[in-house]
Amino acid sequence: MQTTKEYFHSIHRLGRLCTVAALLIMLGIPTVISLIFGTFPGFLKIITASAGLLAIMVPLAIAEVISYTPILGSSVYLTFITGNILNLKLPVVTNAQSITNTEAGTEEADVISTIAVSVSSISTIVLIALGALLLVPLKPVLTSASAQTAAANILPALFGAMGLGLLGRKVSGGAVIKGRLVAAIIPAIIVVAVTFLSPKIAHQASGLLILICLPITYFGSKLLYKRGKISVRLPTDTVTIEED
Repeated sequence: MQTTKEYFHSIHRLGRLCTVAALLIMLGIPTVISLIFGTFPGFLKIITASAGLLAIMVPLAIAEVISYTPILGSSVYLTFITGNILNLKLPVVTNAQSITNTEAGTEEADVISTIAVSVSSISTIVLIALGALLLVPLKPVLTSASAQTAAANILPALFGAMGLGLLGRKVSGGAVIKGRLVAAIIPAIIVVAVTFLSPKIAHQASGLLILICLPITYFGSKLLYKRGKISVRLPTDTVTIEED
């Protein structure tokens, strides 16, 4: 029977292998095709053309790994390979942890996250395959005015639902946190100020802004917790927190 330690070792080993394989496939196919047909632009042109995009995406990618990994656990490998993190995988994981009443960062939550992301990825592949097969028959429906209106409101509805989950005191695992939104005030002010002063910089340096706000939020939360502005009650605690 596989032990917990062996399970997690196997998950991380498989995750690393699949990540390397995915990178080789994504980078290898266009490289091989370019070399076969003699259309390879050269490394200097590639670097020159992608420098602006890399300046945005590299800090953003680093910020995503740092901020998402504690929530996703070992499912982070499959999550980053399949994509759709913020608008699909992260809500799926947080919802699964909430339903099963598991706390992020625990071994139980890690297993739940892996199952949730796996089911989500399989469902996405099946739906995409069905969509490709039914694209022509469903064209009148997909191009209708009502479908266009619904599509335009998917992201606002999604982020609205995610935002409501952040407003409450109860988090996964049965813990109750009072005043946790106080820690987000300074980062929110920074982001809003940069956005109003220079929307272009806010758009191009979004990853850098996340990297700046992460330590501010972390150390600010610790300071506020020590001063009693933020309080945490675990399911095992006997002290109750006043409800509004």
